[in-house]
Amino acid sequence: MHNTIISILLMLIIATAVVAEVSIFPDFTTKDPDGNEIVLSEFCAEGPVILTFWATWCKPCVKELNKLTEMKDFLDMHNVRVLAVCEDGPRTRGKVKPYAEKSGWDFAIAMDSGSRIKAIAGVADIPELYMLSAESEILYHHMGYKPGDEVEYEAKIIELFPAEKEEEATEEVEVEQ
Repeated sequence: MHNTIISILLMLIIATAVVAEVSIFPDFTTKDPDGNEIVLSEFCAEGPVILTFWATWCKPCVKELNKLTEMKDFLDMHNVRVLAVCEDGPRTRGKVKPYAEKSGWDFAIAMDSGSRIKAIAGVADIPELYMLSAESEILYHHMGYKPGDEVEYEAKIIELFPAEKEEEATEEVEVEQ
């Protein structure tokens, strides 16, 4: 009986540890630069998301977003979308949309009025990047950006989100043989 109780307790501890590993990014509702509503849970429901926090005045942030733009075909192949949460304040908020257009960024941008989202999510500093599942689970977290980090991003994307188009291409090749 004593061994049974110990076994049950160990299973409960292990189960609790496994459940504790799953972390959900806090849901939020905000606006894009055009005033359209963005709800994180709805955005994620359409497939995996790279969620990154940035500002126009943050040079590492801009470098990261430029790299994510260069990775567009790769991200599309893995069905990953980008949601860039902008931390610009009232003085520079009006520059966000023209800045994104000039930079050639065609991903979704969310405005974080008063750093509310950053605060509820516990984002320490920018840039800060998360890879989220369709259920808003945090699957990967990266703080800061330096050239070369995108190699790590690609490896994580390959690991977490198998490429649909690669699988289709492999199936087509197998059929032709």
